[in-house]
Amino acid sequence: MMLDRTLLAVARRHRRAWLVTTGLQVAVGASYLPQAWFLAHALAAVVAGERRGAVTSALVVAALVAARWLLTVVQARAAARLGVAVRVGLRDRALAGALVPAALHDPARRDGALRATLVEGVDGVDAYVTRYLPALAQVLVLSPLVVLLLVAVHPLAGLLTGLAVLAAVLGPLGWKRLMARRSLDHWDTYEALGSDLLEALRGMTTLRVLGAVDAMRARVAARTAALHRATVRVMRVSLLDTALIDLAVQGGSLAAVVVAVLDAGTPTSTYLVLLLAGEAFRPVRELSRAWHAGYLGTSATAGLRALGVDAAAPRSGASAAPGPRPAALVLEEVSFAYPGGTRVLDGVDARFESGTVTALAGPSGAGKSTLLDLVLGHLVPDRGRVHCDGRPVRGADVAVVTQRPLLFEGSVRDNIAAGRPGASDAEVLRACADAGILEEVRAMPDGLATPVAAGGANVSGGQRQRLALARALVADRPIVLADEPTSALDAASAATVTATLSRLARDRIVLVVAHREESLDGVDRVLELREGRLLPAVEATR
Repeated sequence: MMLDRTLLAVARRHRRAWLVTTGLQVAVGASYLPQAWFLAHALAAVVAGERRGAVTSALVVAALVAARWLLTVVQARAAARLGVAVRVGLRDRALAGALVPAALHDPARRDGALRATLVEGVDGVDAYVTRYLPALAQVLVLSPLVVLLLVAVHPLAGLLTGLAVLAAVLGPLGWKRLMARRSLDHWDTYEALGSDLLEALRGMTTLRVLGAVDAMRARVAARTAALHRATVRVMRVSLLDTALIDLAVQGGSLAAVVVAVLDAGTPTSTYLVLLLAGEAFRPVRELSRAWHAGYLGTSATAGLRALGVDAAAPRSGASAAPGPRPAALVLEEVSFAYPGGTRVLDGVDARFESGTVTALAGPSGAGKSTLLDLVLGHLVPDRGRVHCDGRPVRGADVAVVTQRPLLFEGSVRDNIAAGRPGASDAEVLRACADAGILEEVRAMPDGLATPVAAGGANVSGGQRQRLALARALVADRPIVLADEPTSALDAASAATVTATLSRLARDRIVLVVAHREESLDGVDRVLELREGRLLPAVEATR
């Protein structure tokens, strides 16, 4: 048996669906017991030449088989619904955990490891909850029940079968620690290989330019060999575990058969002992098969716990409902330093009011991006606070236009309406017009339905930036943060974006990070960051 508190907590979050799935699974297994009873009577009737009794028992067996098939279909559908709920809920909570400041700025975290946890690890948890735990319930309910029935039919056969069931279930527990250690080693190696492959794919162009492809190939080959060795080690322990179970199952079954045959009881009791002895071990065999299905789930628990998935209450974050539209974004005595580094911000006081476009200027490394991360909640200030009219800034308050915006695989409409999926086509098109990309969208083969490749690989840099601006417009958030929004645009498009930001500022707080002088065109005021402090505002000319 492998029980993990993190995975049990996942099952408890879906208690009702899990109880239905498990109850149906137990009912499917229990249907074999009356089948064994009537099959024993059918065989005894055949031996005794009682044709009518044999036919009647055979018809009952056929009806039980049909009923079990129906129960199996219903159980499979219940398990599938439970699996969807487990995967969606777990990934949602894990992603919320991955987006907290400590996780976002953890230098030890690798994206490949996170991907492995969120994909294969979560799929393994699904198998654990929907297959392994119901199979374990079968063992705990049905195996003792069958043993009691055997004891009633033939006490010695029942005793021997019961001892064999205990050996099959408890024997492998001696290998639990070794198996857990092997599983963690295997998962760590799997994560490392996934991380290397993901980083190699992302940096393939750079690797070619640097002539480092062969070195990366050698590294991936070494990781692959390490994964192979870890997999073999897990398989060895698993095979030994399976051998112990099979030894107990075969030994117990054989002992029950020998006792039943030598006792020379009635044909019905003899057949019943033979059939029930096999049924006592059926749940154990199914539990062994289900272990392999849920193996990745137990291996990924460390990564899931690091993301806080077993916390008692769901995290609050970007999904929190926005409060009233704030009149100002305020930074009060905000200071921040990265671990082991120098102080980036030192006592920053600023007030960004609705109706004004404010540009944040300063040399590279002055802390402009850090200040944005503090507003977004990606970082937490060492001292001071960031708030909107006295309340914390929520993720749902802020729309962001980055210098290198990320587009997702999907349609143009999907990307623009990502922050508000219920937006109408009219709203999306109006946002395109305000962002200066409407004519280009209309010129695309399928308009808003035109596919966008992962990362926006099939659109230009300027189009990506304007699509990101349209996405911010559709989101309709009270705070808009724009990091060099005109960096990839020509003069005409840049003027359109600048005019759009000015219109946005009529009822929103707009903060623009400027790295170049031309980015300051059209803003109302400029704040300059130097040596961790904000210099007095400079009034700009529209």
